[in-house]
Order: sequence, then structure tokens, then C-alpha cells
Amino acid sequence: MITACQHCDYLVSIAHMDKHQRAICPHCGNTLANCKNNYNHSINAFGLSSILFLIVSLHPHFISYAQHGLKQSISLVEAMSLLATNFSALLAGLLAFTILLMPLAALILIMLAHSPLWRHLNPSNARIIVRALMLLKPLNLADIFLVAVLISAFKLTEFAEIEVGLGFWAYILFVLCFIETLSLLSKEQLWEREQITYCPDAKTCAPRALQQSLKKCHVCGQLSKETRCPRCTTKLKFRKSNSLEKSAAWMVTAMVLLIPALALPIMDTINLGLHTKATIYSGVEVMWDAGSYPVAILIFVASICIPIIKGVALFYLIYQVKHCTKPKLASKLYRALEFMGKWSMIDVFVVILLVSLVQLGTVLSVEPQSGIVFFTAMVLCQIISVNHFDPRLLWDNLNKNE
Repeated sequence: MITACQHCDYLVSIAHMDKHQRAICPHCGNTLANCKNNYNHSINAFGLSSILFLIVSLHPHFISYAQHGLKQSISLVEAMSLLATNFSALLAGLLAFTILLMPLAALILIMLAHSPLWRHLNPSNARIIVRALMLLKPLNLADIFLVAVLISAFKLTEFAEIEVGLGFWAYILFVLCFIETLSLLSKEQLWEREQITYCPDAKTCAPRALQQSLKKCHVCGQLSKETRCPRCTTKLKFRKSNSLEKSAAWMVTAMVLLIPALALPIMDTINLGLHTKATIYSGVEVMWDAGSYPVAILIFVASICIPIIKGVALFYLIYQVKHCTKPKLASKLYRALEFMGKWSMIDVFVVILLVSLVQLGTVLSVEPQSGIVFFTAMVLCQIISVNHFDPRLLWDNLNKNE
């Protein structure tokens, strides 16, 4: 099989792979394909376990806290309901989609795509399911939410006695199984069920897909000269439209939003009528002074360092498009930016969790502040900026005379 690397556009011939082997692009080091052992059995086992643990995590006792004789036990569903009623339906919807609806939808599609029913589906319906699954996979924030839950529990121990229940432990097990399910999911093995309609001749093909007027579908990986993918009907383009301009615009917006996001308070803790407003940096200081050094370092790196590093790194990549002499190194930097993208959401989830879980009136409660709005917008702008950047541009000028 011959495929085009999505990061450098080089055509690579992939031979038959044994179990547990990966196909790596020899030019930029990007992973092209994986081969899993007992693929269907493993993914079905972890997928079913994930669904069961997700259902159990809705148990009425997720977490409880007590202060001055007042005790409250709350579930995930109750937390989202309180958030929607008291503060923001938008935040409640974001929480519900991230931790419940999106994972459940992805798991249902995964189980369907790896069940005997798959062979009886109409081919067009099968393509729609796989396309939806590939769109949902990058939206996984369950691992970020789990870290945020643990950080929230640390923060709560400053004010109240904490007790975690069955729902809490079930959600931890769900996240572990869900992450493993997604890691097992192979787009290549899913699309092997659909016939490859075009493959260039290895004897006559040029080094890169662009030189043969070939476009690679970002959904199923099919190579084609058509305007739409013949396998999944996705609209095909040689490169992302106005990639550099869009990436730069979104990143500039993110950097502007970062200023109020760091300067303004993100939440207000009301303890016995005393208001304590906290910025992201003051939250790091509190964790450090309390002796929670790993948590303080994690928040500092994820919420302060990573947004700044991502901004500098993306503008460096934009500069490298015209002056790149080491595109392989630049491609590694781009993959690092893709990986770092969602980790800045930790503070967003921490605030959402504390606001939704902690409501004991003037005795103990947490309210969101304007800083969290700016911070959320900043994170989303950075993610959009990185997604708009086309790493193949790093190789285009280097190879324009080939």
C-alpha cells in the first residue's frame, strides 16, 4: 500500500505489518499506521468496560464534603444541574458534552464499527459512522477532566473534609478504559473494510503527492485526484486554505486574550462570608504554600507556560515555512504542539468542577469570575490556530525544485 504522509506529503510504501508494529514516515517521523494484536477483541473489551464504568459513575455519591456541621453529597448529574441553574447553561453543556455525551457517543460508534452488524450496514452509512468517529476522537478530554477532578479534590481539602464515593472511583476506571480504547482505535484498520479505489504505481510515482496532483483525504487517508474523496466523499484539497494567515490570526487573538486571562480572577471562594478571589498564578502560589508541589507545578506548566510556549512555537513554524532548512525538526515541534493543545484546559475544568460541586451558601461556595471566560477563549483559539496550520508547507519550499 502506498500512502501520503499527512505531515510532509511524501509518498511512502507500507509493506505487510506484523502484530504490534508501526509504520513510521522515514522523512518526518510521523506515525502512518499501527497494527494491533487481537484488535477486535481488545477494543470491544475495553469499550464495553468503559460504558459500564461510565454508567456506574452516575451513582448518587460522586463526592461529598463537610464543613461546620454541614455536609453535602453530590453526583455528576446533580453538579451539572446546579451549574446550569445557578450560573451558566453554556458551562453546564460544555461539561456534559465533554465528560458524558461525547465519550458515550464515541464508545457506541466504536462498538458498532467492531461488531458483526458492521458487515450488514449500507456502505454509505458505514462511511458516515467512521467519519463521525474520526471527528470525535480528537475531542477526548476525559483524561484532562480526571486530572482536574484530582486537583479540585486537593483544593477542597483546604476548606472542608472530603469523601469520595462509588461514582468517583467508577469515573477513574472509565477514563483509564476509555483512553486505552482510543489508543487501540486504528483508522487504517477500520478503513481496510472499504476498498481502496486508487493507489499510485510505485514504479512511476514522484516523491511527493503534490507532484502527482494527488490529494490525501484527512478523514480516511485515500489518495485521489478528484475534488471529493471517492471513498468517504470528503472534499479534498492539496493544502489547507489560507493556512498561515488563519493560524497567525487565531494565535494573535489567543495571545491578546491571555493578558486578561492571567490578570483577572478566575474564581471567588466564599468561606464563612469571606470572599477570596484567585487568579491562575495565585492559585499556583496557594498550592505551593500548602505543600502540593506536583499540583502547583502541573497548573503552572499547563496554564501559564504552555500557552506562552505554544504562541512562540507557532510563530516560529510560520517563519520556518519560508526559511526552513530542517523540516523534520519543525515537524516534531508541530506534533508537540498538537499534543499540548488540550492540557491548558485543566484550569477551566477545575473552576467548572468547584463551581458545580461546592455550594453551601455563605458557609462554603465557589463562583466563577470573568478571568475563566478569557482563559477558555484563549485555549480554544490556540487549539484552532494549531489545527489550521498545515505542516506540509514546511516541506514544500524545500522540495520545490525536485
